[in-house]
Amino acid sequence: MDEAKFAELFGLDQITDISEISCGHINQTRVLTSVNGERFVMQTLNTDVFRSPEAVMRNIGKITKKISASPDCGIIVPEYLFAGDGKNHAEQNGRIYRIYRYIAPTNVSEFPEYRTAKAYGTFIRMLSGKNLKLETSVENFHNYPCYFSRLASAEKSSYFKKIDKAVMKRLGSLSDTLSQVFTVDFPKRNIHGDAKKDNIILSETPAVIDLDTAMYSYAAIDYGDIVRSVCSSGKLDYCALRDVTRGFADGLEGLLSEDEIYSLYYGILYVTGELAVRYLTDYLSDEKYFRGKTSAQCLSRAESLLNSLKLFISEGEEIVSLIYRIFGMRNK
Repeated sequence: MDEAKFAELFGLDQITDISEISCGHINQTRVLTSVNGERFVMQTLNTDVFRSPEAVMRNIGKITKKISASPDCGIIVPEYLFAGDGKNHAEQNGRIYRIYRYIAPTNVSEFPEYRTAKAYGTFIRMLSGKNLKLETSVENFHNYPCYFSRLASAEKSSYFKKIDKAVMKRLGSLSDTLSQVFTVDFPKRNIHGDAKKDNIILSETPAVIDLDTAMYSYAAIDYGDIVRSVCSSGKLDYCALRDVTRGFADGLEGLLSEDEIYSLYYGILYVTGELAVRYLTDYLSDEKYFRGKTSAQCLSRAESLLNSLKLFISEGEEIVSLIYRIFGMRNK
């Protein structure tokens, strides 16, 4: 469908420029510019990944309503436009489209790790409560044992590509460790689900974007993802780790239980190992989750993540000590 014609479904009938953003892994994203210079983000939802697109958009509607009802909470989320039928998306030829107002970053250089983590902590806190439970937008998302099982099956059936046995043993051992921490009855909350640093736009009020994976899961997942994305240079940056942990704690304002605080370190191992497993699976497979990545690129990314995992494990005592010190101080 012609993008300008599609935009008309959302009341935008004077689009003068359309440019594609190619940095995303999953959805197709374009920036639209109207005749008066206003900019909008248009996305085509990848329904191969998000097989319940209505659930995704219902979650986004709930999040938007909750955050917009508290304008002084310290974060914002994208403002989605409504189509003619009153929905925050439109379907054309079996594809799901949505448009939201473009959020411009500002030149914020002071404490970016702290502000990013605080935004995610605030996001979790604002969506807490028994009256709001987000739906599952991707089945078995952040299910490490499930991902590892897929990897083992893919490795077994692959004739030409193999993964080092020591790597498979290490990743299998991690699965056992995580199952002991994140038990069946471990507390869950509404989280972002893809809490990397790129999904916060640092402006006067930080904007939390890419809400498709927001769902009911462990708070440690978001914390771990922030740490993983910030501390990815091959050497642990304790200043960045400290700022992330302080920001996350300040955003949560004492919300987490003792068990959840204990789990935060394991959240780092969880998301780092999980991403390594997923990239290794893509390396072995012809059909890839990460759009546009070659097998060689997937293997390179997996190796980088495995190095990060090794680093986080070797520095575990120091990381846990820092978490306890900061959350202990914050919760007094």
